[in-house]
Amino acid sequence: NKSYTVDLANTTQRFIIPNANVDISTISIQIQNSSSDSTVVTWADGNSLDVTTITSNQKVYFLQEVEEGKYEIIFGDGAVGKQLTDGNIIFIEYLITKGVVANKASTFTAVGSVAGLTSANYTLTTAAVATGGAAAESINSLKNNAPKLYQAQKRATTKDDYKAILLAERNDIESLTVYGGEDASPAVYGKVYIAIKPTGNTVYSEATKDVIKTAILKKTNVVTVIPELVDPIYYYLLIDTVVNYDPVTLLTNEQTLKSAINTSIGKYFTSDLQKFDQKFRYSTLTKNIDNTNSAIRNSKTSIKYQMRIIPATLATTSTYTLEFNVPLTKGSITSTAFGASDGYTYTLVDDSAGLIKLARSTYTTSGVTVDSPAVYMTLLDGSQNQGTIDYTTGKIVLNNFNPYSISDSTTNIKLTVTPGTNNQDVTPLREEILTTDTTDTTAIVVTMVAETII
Repeated sequence: NKSYTVDLANTTQRFIIPNANVDISTISIQIQNSSSDSTVVTWADGNSLDVTTITSNQKVYFLQEVEEGKYEIIFGDGAVGKQLTDGNIIFIEYLITKGVVANKASTFTAVGSVAGLTSANYTLTTAAVATGGAAAESINSLKNNAPKLYQAQKRATTKDDYKAILLAERNDIESLTVYGGEDASPAVYGKVYIAIKPTGNTVYSEATKDVIKTAILKKTNVVTVIPELVDPIYYYLLIDTVVNYDPVTLLTNEQTLKSAINTSIGKYFTSDLQKFDQKFRYSTLTKNIDNTNSAIRNSKTSIKYQMRIIPATLATTSTYTLEFNVPLTKGSITSTAFGASDGYTYTLVDDSAGLIKLARSTYTTSGVTVDSPAVYMTLLDGSQNQGTIDYTTGKIVLNNFNPYSISDSTTNIKLTVTPGTNNQDVTPLREEILTTDTTDTTAIVVTMVAETII
């Protein structure tokens, strides 16, 4: 907190918040009439209002960023907003933040006492993990977004309008995409879909989505169009590369070179992927691998694709659609294990003829093995057809899929496929984001082969 006493005789007086990294959404400004008059009134944020509607007596303040990343409070001049009087006391309260560092915080340790009770007498439970933390917007980002926001005029009528308005209001957005309902699968007319990847997290909580809908979209959206917030669909790439290198010219050791190759692959994902509308290019990845060190002679890289089915509720029938958007190899579908209504463990397989079945399997912590001879689950309709796969387009549809449990105790079932052509590029669809799973030790596998030419 910070307080100032207004001195109109001091023409250079400024009201600056002394801390950097202020969360401006938490700023509260209260004005006390004077040291002898304790009447206190809370003033409103004028930046959130239409300036053309602010009257001469309206008690508002304005915020602007100044030197060293700090903020200055400015008050009205008697024409737009009420003017301060000599002797007014300004009380400023606010929170400072460390941006992305706080994201995902969910467990807190009580310190001290509340209402006379020690910390042992109460428990703090969080409804959802912390989200929304981000660094201040960069100069380049401001230069890019400001013209678009001005063009939108606080009215969302085009895709770019939605993007500009959301980026201006939420600096915790790392990437977003907007598409009309006519481009959805299946098409839904009269809607606009907005997918957002927040900084430091994979998806927004439902509470945050509700805030965005009510505080931002409801005020700017065209009445006849319904905005719909959807979660990103993460499309995982599994990399398996065999690297031949010359140990004679290698100035380090094999393990150091292997670590450097892993770093090169990771940098490719960070710089070229992991955002909406970013395409995977096989040749770029392999070039980055080969250019890691001059001792590398060549490499052979294989790619597999993976998407994840996340049941909202187990033991509930739902239909799932996964679109890989590339040709796939027949008979290549594998999945992690799950329990079914009959008590057995199953995995998803395809029959090379376009049908997907549930094959009885054995699960261990080291992997999943389809039982031999193969036994397929018979569904309620008397068939063994759990869904379909289009090998040309890579579209998979699971009809009335009903897992009762997930064997590895995670919240998702991983479905992995092999491309029809190994060296093909991948273009994500709509809300898909191409990425890799940094927590999966099998997602990036580098095999080193020493190749000495005599």
